[in-house]
Amino acid sequence: MKKMKKWQMRVSSAVFLLLLMTLAGWVSAPVYYLNDDVTMRSILSGACTGTPDGHAVYMKYPLTGLVAGLYRLSGKWGIFVPWFDLFLGGCILLAGAGILARCTEATGEKRAGARAAAALLGILLFAGLFLPHYLYMHYTVVAAILAGGALFLWETGPGRVLPLFLLGLCYMVRSQVFYLALPFLLVAVLYRGPEAVRRRNIRLAAGIPLVVLAAMVAAFWGMDSIGYGSGEWKSYLEYNDSRTSLYDYTDFLSTDRYQERYEELGLTWEQYQVLAHYDTVLDREIDARVLDRTVIRLRALRGEEAKRGYLKQCLESYYRHVRYDGRPYSLVWAGCYGILLYLLVVRKRWDRLLLLGALFAGRGLIWIYLIARGRFPERIWLSLYLMELCLLLGMVLGESIESRGSWREHGRRWICPGIISLVLVLLCLTAAGQFLKTSVRVNEQQGKQDQWNLLTENLEEEENTFYLMDVFSAVAYAGELYKEDSGQVMLLGGWLTQSPLVQRRLAAYDASDGAQALRHGQVRLVAAKDRDISWLETYLAERLGDVELQVRESVSCGENVEFVIYQLVNKNAAYPNIY
Repeated sequence: MKKMKKWQMRVSSAVFLLLLMTLAGWVSAPVYYLNDDVTMRSILSGACTGTPDGHAVYMKYPLTGLVAGLYRLSGKWGIFVPWFDLFLGGCILLAGAGILARCTEATGEKRAGARAAAALLGILLFAGLFLPHYLYMHYTVVAAILAGGALFLWETGPGRVLPLFLLGLCYMVRSQVFYLALPFLLVAVLYRGPEAVRRRNIRLAAGIPLVVLAAMVAAFWGMDSIGYGSGEWKSYLEYNDSRTSLYDYTDFLSTDRYQERYEELGLTWEQYQVLAHYDTVLDREIDARVLDRTVIRLRALRGEEAKRGYLKQCLESYYRHVRYDGRPYSLVWAGCYGILLYLLVVRKRWDRLLLLGALFAGRGLIWIYLIARGRFPERIWLSLYLMELCLLLGMVLGESIESRGSWREHGRRWICPGIISLVLVLLCLTAAGQFLKTSVRVNEQQGKQDQWNLLTENLEEEENTFYLMDVFSAVAYAGELYKEDSGQVMLLGGWLTQSPLVQRRLAAYDASDGAQALRHGQVRLVAAKDRDISWLETYLAERLGDVELQVRESVSCGENVEFVIYQLVNKNAAYPNIY
């Protein structure tokens, strides 16, 4: 009967949070943070190539192969099911429901007030830390939510099945986030390890769950390696690593200082223009070798000047992030550290106090390292906050429950309720602030999405036409959850460049790259009206001969936003409007 009650509690937690997510989604329709998620969705759903494919690159193949299979299955029945969006939303729901159920179970109290306070803690944790990222979603942050849920569960109870499952999902959704979570997992293991030894729970103390986790990750890694084991995919992954080095780890896109020095980078004028405008699908000759050479020469041009005082700059950036950028998360973070410091000092738990100090120092090292590497966008520091906060909140709950009896014996019954009340206030303020902030951002993105929808609806009126779109004309648009992606639009750049998927799509127009594809009568170029594409016309003329881009149509999308559809024509042809 007791097991049944736990089962009922867990199901009730999931149903309640599902209703909460549905209500929040009705108030503020969920959108994606970046178009990376939408690109992966278009691959899995088949919008990219016409057939669902499991090679979504940044998610591991066992998972993506399954999602693509679901798309194929529902497609055979003629039913559109947004499997990718449902999966990401389900990950958030699973982590939140696990935390809510654990909060109510961990108290061990029969009193309604104590159970209500514990349930409120789980609800506010979900509403403040997880729910905003359902409304404004990014797969990287979803991976952090999975890891955060696992850390909280690991810290607050003996059960290891669900934490291991969440960590396995985290690895498949975004392996880099999984690796960032490992130091926090080590702290969670060490924090509860001595207690497991004292209670003679040798299985937990011996690290058997960690062995299981390592075996899971090794198996997933092996399956992913098989999925990308072909020569063409290995070549693409090498290219993508080089592309990441150029665009993510140098200042190439953020400055025009190299505009007149492209020859020093080992580039021709045409190659520099393609790379600087990020429309890399145009030229297949720009391969990993060209990109690696460019990165090496960029670093040489920057020289020692870039290294002077760099560590000091990173430390200052870390300080600014903690003080200004992280609110309200930083307030909950500081509150949790303060509460834990008080509890551990009063209870004289010096071993755990030392570990808390190591956690504080270690998180600083992780942040400074990522800042120094130049890979510290908002989605990364948000992910770090989510994982650390879940771990800290789990520690606070565990310490409060453990110390409850001693407080009563010493006549300090108010301390435990006081601590929980303080945490509830911090989470309540976080939930309120984050929901308002997220609603504003979601509404702004939704307005942009309306513009994009107007454009794609217009483009789809010509069913047999394929559109190549300038990258920076589309960068402001991400996508809505639970929507179908247009199969007629492909970006001229991004991380899919030179992938077998892009090559397969271009081959349908007898082309190996975007420049050649534009010669086909059914291929058009799309760019924002305010984008200067004179460089592109010059580039195409250099490569293809006496050609020009002619305006075929303008599409007004409101708010002074207009897109132009171009067609490439041969100026020497008898009928210039036909290539």
